[in-house]
Parts: sequence; C-alpha cells; structure tokens
Amino acid sequence: MKSMKYLFDTNIFITSKNQLPADIWPTFWERMAELIRDGRIYSSIKVKEEIERGEDELTAWMKEHSVEGFYIPLDGDIMKQYAATQNWANRCKNFKPEALHTYADVADAYLVATASAQNMVLVTYEKSDPTCRKRVMIPDACKALGVKYCDLNATLRELGVTI
Repeated sequence: MKSMKYLFDTNIFITSKNQLPADIWPTFWERMAELIRDGRIYSSIKVKEEIERGEDELTAWMKEHSVEGFYIPLDGDIMKQYAATQNWANRCKNFKPEALHTYADVADAYLVATASAQNMVLVTYEKSDPTCRKRVMIPDACKALGVKYCDLNATLRELGVTI
C-alpha cells in the first residue's frame, strides 16, 4: 500500500513552536526534521511565506530543516483546485465578505487546493464549523472538495512516530 503524503498547515508549526518549545521538546523537533528530510511531510510555498513573516526561531528552524521539495510550489493543477475552492466558498451564502477575502488571501485556500490536486492529507488544528460566518474553516473546505484532513496527533500515529 502506498503511503499517504501529508501537507502541513501553518498552524501546526506555530502551535508546536508555542506549546512544544525546542529547548524542552528537542525530540519532537528532531522527529519533525526527520519527517521533512525523509519526504514524509510537506507544506505549501504559501506556508513558507506566512512563517517567514514571523522572523523568529520558527523561521530559523524552518530555513535550517526545509529540504528541496518540502515546500510545494503553485502549479496549474493546484490553481485549478484553488479556483474550485474559491467558487465553493463564494457559493456558500453564510460567509461574510471579509471571510471570503481572507480565505482568498491567506494560505488556507492554497493548502486545500494543493491537497486536492496532489491527493494529500491536509494536517491542521482547525476544526469544522459550518455555521461560522467570520472565517472559512479548512475542514469545511476540505469536506466540500473531498480532501482528507486530520490533526498532528493523527498524522504522527499514522506515520508510526512516537516521541
């Protein structure tokens, strides 16, 4: 059986930095570096842009541990799926205009599009909230486009990683 590829949302890295600092959780960060090196987890070029705006220890860690191919660039297939996820969000009448604008601008829609185009599992801490008007939640967009998603613990479990 071919193993799934996992696409990480920005919030996985930022939450991990905040809740599992490297000086206390070095083994976690070593495992993350291994998963990146071994090509078992990926992220989007849009996540790279978001992390680099932070200009902090996470930015430095990502620069040190990101390997060629870790950040998936936007291509024609991804942009087709980006259009599909935007069309879905715009057809939903419950989102406020600001929510649609934000969804079009931040990494979220690109992540959903990348996972869809590349048949990947999107890894995020966001939770489904179909009634939310202020934000388009990644799990709801994933459901609409038929994209698999899960959180970090489920991913680590599926990859057989223990810390």
